[in-house]
Formats: sequence, C-alpha cells, structure tokens
Amino acid sequence: MPSNPLSRLDHQELLWLSGILKDACRERLEKNQVSQAFEARLYRRGPVEGRLDPRPFLKIWEPRYRKFLEVATELHALLEAEDARATAESLRAQFEPKPVVNRHGPGSAHAMIEENAANSRRKSRSR
Repeated sequence: MPSNPLSRLDHQELLWLSGILKDACRERLEKNQVSQAFEARLYRRGPVEGRLDPRPFLKIWEPRYRKFLEVATELHALLEAEDARATAESLRAQFEPKPVVNRHGPGSAHAMIEENAANSRRKSRSR
C-alpha cells in the first residue's frame, strides 16, 4: 500500500480532483461572503437573543478560504499546463517534418557508379 494516497490516481484523475477542490473552495468562499452579508444585515437590528454572534468566526475563515482557493487554482493550472505541454510535445512530434537523410560518402560517388556501369557493359560485350 503506497504511503501517498494521491499515487493511486493517474494524471487525468489528479486534474479532475484539483478541479473539484478548486470549485469546492470557491463555493465555500462565496458561501462565507453571503453568510457575512446576511449576518451583518441581521445584526443591524441588534443582537439575536439566545444566539451566538457568528460574524467573528466568519471573518476569521474568509482569508483561509481565499488562500485555499488560490492554492487549488494554482494546482489545477499547473496540472493543466503539464497536460497541455505533453499534448503539444506529442503533436509537435507527430507533425514535425521528418529529418532529411543525406547521402553519406564522397561527393564523387555518382561518378564511380557511372564508371562501374560502363565497365559492366564492356565486359558483357567481350564474351
């Protein structure tokens, strides 16, 4: 059993997980902001009897939620960039022009071939 539970996920699953985390962090931050606005309006009328004021706790958690969202967004972008880089490399390799194969050997090789062809014609006539 691997010590890191993320090692059981492939790259695509990690990308999905980071997207889910990013969305959850964004939703939690939005919910916190809505709750703060609601509580601010509620407490304008005065304290609610028999109820603790949640506003300090909401304000404490807002920067944490922002930080979590930033980290989740960066993680998701990093995984997407790796995916895009791998795709780009694959496409580049697929559509890159094939290297031109140059003939190796002396520049006079064509003359040698012509001379050998002429010699073989002479030998066949002498028989």
